[in-house]
This record gives sequence, C-alpha cells and structure tokens, in this order.
Amino acid sequence: MNSDKTSKPLDTGASKILAVQAILITGIAWFFYFYQNELAAQSALFGGFIVMFNVWITNRRIRSAAEKPGTEVRIFYLVAMQRFIFTLSFFIIGMGLLNLPPVPMLVAFAVAHLGYLTGHS
Repeated sequence: MNSDKTSKPLDTGASKILAVQAILITGIAWFFYFYQNELAAQSALFGGFIVMFNVWITNRRIRSAAEKPGTEVRIFYLVAMQRFIFTLSFFIIGMGLLNLPPVPMLVAFAVAHLGYLTGHS
C-alpha cells in the first residue's frame, strides 16, 4: 500500500453539495409544477441546473489546481471568469432563446445557492 497522500483523489465535497442541491431543486420544481404549470417547473429545473453546472466546473478546476502546485491563483481566477460567463450565457439562453419564465428560474437559482452553503459546511 502506498501511504502517499497525493495518490488519493482530492475530496472537495462536491458530491454532497450536488446531492443537497438536487433535492432542493427537485422540491422547487415540484412546487412550481403544482402551483403554476409545467413550463414554470422546467424553468426552475433550468435555473437549478445553472448552479449545479457551476459546482461541477468549480470542482474540476479545484482538482486541476491541486495537481499543479503554484498555479492555484491563476486557476481560481479562471474558474471565476468561467462561472460568470457560463451563468450569464445560461440565463440568456433560458430567458431569451427558450422563453422560460424568469421568476422560477431565479428562485431555483437562489435556493440552489443556499444548498451550496448548506452542503459546503
């Protein structure tokens, strides 16, 4: 057995965060489905997807930063820019191209971010 700590994959807690977010997003989508309509539920799922995509891409970058010591700051700036661009792009796609209602999308986005804080602590 190799006791070297670098051979073990870095545990960033992303799977726990994604699980909490998936539960919250599902609940929000069901809420909008029952109290509004199917399109509102789809919008909520899309808004939640944006946050889950951000967690996934951040997790990938954290793992790559751990593999390349000395480049952490550059990688973290890169992931911050990527998250901003992807988030803005997904909102443009959702509200502009797909014509999804904005309120369910924003509510699910905000609640999923709360899930990030809950899952992260």
